Amino acid sequence: MAAAAASLLSAAGRRLSRSSASTIICREVTGHHKLTIAGFAPQSMPTETIPTAISKPFEVAGYSWQIACKPYRTIWRGNFYVSLELTYGGYWQTNPVKFKFTLLDRAGEPVPELSRRSLETCIFGSNSRRTHGFHDFISWKDLKDSGCLNGDRFAVRCDVTVIKDWAETSNAGDVSGAAPASGGVPPSDLHEHLGSLLEKKMGTDVTIDLAGGGEEEIRSYEVHGGMLAARSPVLAAELHAAAEKKVPGGGVRRRVVVRDMEPKVFEAMLRFIYTDVLPEKMEEEGEDAVAMARGLLEAAHRYKLDRLKLMCEAMLCDRIGVDNVAGNLAVAEKYGCCELKDACLEFMASPGNLKAVMETEGYQKTKANCQAAIVEFAMRQGNLFTDH
Repeated sequence: MAAAAASLLSAAGRRLSRSSASTIICREVTGHHKLTIAGFAPQSMPTETIPTAISKPFEVAGYSWQIACKPYRTIWRGNFYVSLELTYGGYWQTNPVKFKFTLLDRAGEPVPELSRRSLETCIFGSNSRRTHGFHDFISWKDLKDSGCLNGDRFAVRCDVTVIKDWAETSNAGDVSGAAPASGGVPPSDLHEHLGSLLEKKMGTDVTIDLAGGGEEEIRSYEVHGGMLAARSPVLAAELHAAAEKKVPGGGVRRRVVVRDMEPKVFEAMLRFIYTDVLPEKMEEEGEDAVAMARGLLEAAHRYKLDRLKLMCEAMLCDRIGVDNVAGNLAVAEKYGCCELKDACLEFMASPGNLKAVMETEGYQKTKANCQAAIVEFAMRQGNLFTDH
């Protein structure tokens, strides 16, 4: 009897010892595209009135890309540069991407010493930036001296590498004779499950009352305190201070009030807390997207959602125009957004932009809120115009 039991245990041990293993294999998919740019005559310095040159769309690893080239002038050194950027044309977030821009000589061959590559992998699209590149790829002087200008034209090559993840699974001790399974690993859908948790209100223990924001009616939202506390230290402190109220069934519920925030901004912030995803409308162009980005940036600053704040700042940097630059500058000053502030000042330094900006209604309304930035800009430019 003892021998039979030992035999059974031994067989069970052999069955339990069979293991499985998965290996993530990174596969790089690479492609390149060449863009020829005209309008940079060697006898004259380019101005920012030269339109941005955009390549035809090209595909690498199933994603659509374009190259954008335009003049760029720094307000600190007063130098003109050629700006090169890689733009993603799809909607869904990409796999990690590395890219490199290289100047081509007159024969179309790469010039290795006139090359810039991304220092780290980048993610494009969805809740990330859609454009990455180099504002100061090469100075106008270095371009003239490079010997790569052919009349008023020059060419660049962009190499794009997309890092795809593949899973390969093998089963040790598999006596079935089947081949190891392999296939692509689907992207994470955790944000969808958490978003569903918010919508279905399963297991909520906190009520947030939204008061103000231009509406007299108080809106209430049923949420999960643990999720809010994990994402925002400010909300964590408010939840800790909130009184607990017993509810039928033996549980407890807390109540928090949020004041002076528009419902659409609060709802977008709440969804970001759960999913780390921005509203789809913020991918669009126009002043509605700018207004939402400003509102979310203010909310992110208030509740110390640092990632959301940086994402909104990046979106505002990409959407600067004559009609909104003054408002964006005021937001940058108020909430300490250095990158946005520099981008606004760079835009205002462009030939013809400053006069147009100062004539807008937005500038007249907001100049009192960004006097320090305007004085800084005036000192950089050597023009004291703050009394306009």
